[in-house]
Amino acid sequence: MVWLLCVVAFELLSVSARAWDFKLNYRFRFELWKGYNKKAYGNKALDARGIRRGDPDDVLFLQRVIAGFQGKNWKFLFYDARVWGWSLGQNDFVKNKNRHCEYVMDPYEEYLEPYELFFSFDWPRRLPWGVKAKVILGRQKIWYGDKRIFGPGAWGNAIGWLWDAARLSLRRGPHFVDIWYGQTKAKDPESLSLFSQHPYEGLGLYSHFVWKGMDLEPFWAWKKALCAVKGRKEELYYGGVRIARRSGKGLVYDLTYVREFGHYLLQEGPNPRVKAWAYVLKVGYHFERLPFSPTLWLGRLYASGDDQPGKGRVETFTRPFGSTDGEHYGRMDLMSWSNMVDNQLDLRLRLTSHLRLRLAYHNFHLAEKRDRWTYFGYRAKENSYDHLGDELDLVLKARYGKHLKLQTFYGYFWPGKFVRKYVDDNRAHRFVFQLQYTF
Repeated sequence: MVWLLCVVAFELLSVSARAWDFKLNYRFRFELWKGYNKKAYGNKALDARGIRRGDPDDVLFLQRVIAGFQGKNWKFLFYDARVWGWSLGQNDFVKNKNRHCEYVMDPYEEYLEPYELFFSFDWPRRLPWGVKAKVILGRQKIWYGDKRIFGPGAWGNAIGWLWDAARLSLRRGPHFVDIWYGQTKAKDPESLSLFSQHPYEGLGLYSHFVWKGMDLEPFWAWKKALCAVKGRKEELYYGGVRIARRSGKGLVYDLTYVREFGHYLLQEGPNPRVKAWAYVLKVGYHFERLPFSPTLWLGRLYASGDDQPGKGRVETFTRPFGSTDGEHYGRMDLMSWSNMVDNQLDLRLRLTSHLRLRLAYHNFHLAEKRDRWTYFGYRAKENSYDHLGDELDLVLKARYGKHLKLQTFYGYFWPGKFVRKYVDDNRAHRFVFQLQYTF
């Protein structure tokens, strides 16, 4: 995608005389992990292959800086993400190690990397029915709705899905349809992603229509791996819709349904077809007149698993280009939207105009006992248990003025029968304190 960089650089020079702003976002975070890490669960820190991976009791200091310049139709922003005290490193996140298309997907470290580097221009004439069109070229974050289908995954330290893409945006009032083609970047601290291996290419379509206070969001995606990982390459398609009403008094809801199909290309053996599906069902009520204006949510999240792994058709759902961490499946980041059932209860309170409290409970199960715990890769030797465990999260957010945000949370996970029998019989904790300053 070098051509995109050249286009953006040329356009930035041509508009240098116009108005521009300086932007700075600084985030500092302290994290305390106990009983697990990003690669292994348990006090022994043994991964799915029985190999020790890092330390289960890390004390981390993280820093991320996003800075640069932006104008009306362009952005030139870079970011730098660093971690101290981590027992893991970039070698623990290498894909296709010692092969021709080796790349790194480090979730916590990335040194001086383009974040948003694009130029946009409006179509000179308004289209029929009052539709306005805009074209965006270059490095960009692409996210919509709850970021579950398309989202950068910014809760971690390194930014997740960033695109080198060409995007067409059609808008009319609150309604829009976005279409794009591009390639996603790797997360390698030692190399500039513009000139290194891009893990995926893809097409995306996301639309948003408002009708009687309801958001209706049909979407579609094509996702193709540019490298074979563990001897296989995927070419997958996704289609679905999100319907949501998340604000206002009274009844609120958030519903998503998505189908996945396509195939995997194997270096050896037949190429299996993919047929999988997932849904999000969340219903709540906003009690506007009660003290602290509480909103209570009850939800069930599901992603299909494979009842006969390795035999013909693949039925394990994998997300398209959405984020996995943060709010979606528990703050402790133990789960991903794949072979999973998440029954959840979520209470949100507005303590003051600048202070928010959230209490969330998650009950996690495998969708299919024969399939693996997808986040870590652990698999049962028998097919007896599907209860992964339960998680309790307490999140407190505070805002001071326009520039400063504080956030702290504590997460506690007690394992179910599957984890106790096949992984490790220990409980896990995570504490985070975060400061974020924006200028």
